[in-house]
Amino acid sequence: MDLALTGAAHCALPSCNELDLLPIRCICGTQYCRKHFTRDAHACPVDPAALRSTAAAAFAPLLRCALTTCSKPSLEAYTSSSTADDPERISARCPRCHLAYCATHRTPVSHSCPIPEPAPAPKDPSAHALLAKYFPSASTSTVTSKPTPPPRQRSIPTDPKKLAQLQKLELMKMRHRAVPGDPKDSTRTAVPVDQRLHVKLSPHAAESSPPGLGTSTKPESVFWFRKTTGTGRALDLLADHLHTSAPAGHFLQLAKISPTEEATVLRTDQPLVDQVEDGALLSISTIPVDASGVPV
Repeated sequence: MDLALTGAAHCALPSCNELDLLPIRCICGTQYCRKHFTRDAHACPVDPAALRSTAAAAFAPLLRCALTTCSKPSLEAYTSSSTADDPERISARCPRCHLAYCATHRTPVSHSCPIPEPAPAPKDPSAHALLAKYFPSASTSTVTSKPTPPPRQRSIPTDPKKLAQLQKLELMKMRHRAVPGDPKDSTRTAVPVDQRLHVKLSPHAAESSPPGLGTSTKPESVFWFRKTTGTGRALDLLADHLHTSAPAGHFLQLAKISPTEEATVLRTDQPLVDQVEDGALLSISTIPVDASGVPV
């Protein structure tokens, strides 16, 4: 009788070799009888922990759709890492806001993209000259009846709904660019997004600062902090990122810059999340103090 057809097999343990009608396959790929299928019974050389770590790496979480109300994987999640940087690859991102969406929300209309459609490219002037040379009447009538409209300039929407969508888009872009404000968070277990506070740090100091502080020409940096971080701790970490410190006779202070460019000094004895909203613009400046540390 052919054992392969019945499913029976001899135990792979040399000291046993018993014929089992229902053999059990171990994680090492070998079949054993009911007495020796456990790892300890046949001294299995495969480490289960290594298999679990390999499986976890193979099934890493997929990049989700950028629409906050959708939990489907984005089309970019299925892009091979070997072709992600290929310039000839057709991108699966939105052509306007360049964020990754699922197949349902990929088009600008389906996710209410706040970025307006770009203005059409101006027509080739050499074509107009060629048309005027051979068809002067047609060229004149075309130019007269259909003048080329001026290019549209992007402006801030006045509609509250569109403005809220634009702010939401900017916040999503911030979350993709943000780096940990606390260097220790880069080596810790991942912090959920809802437990993070994202802020922008202006490279320029306030007018009250002495010369030499905050004169960087770099663009605004984006950081995230745990929502449990205190304002004083955040000030120290942001000052380290700017490679700056208060000169003699001065203290550093952290301020929130409003859309009207008004600065509100933050209290260092309170949590940062209680004083600023997600996506706020912050700036570091200095104040003069006397010998006892009291502002003057």
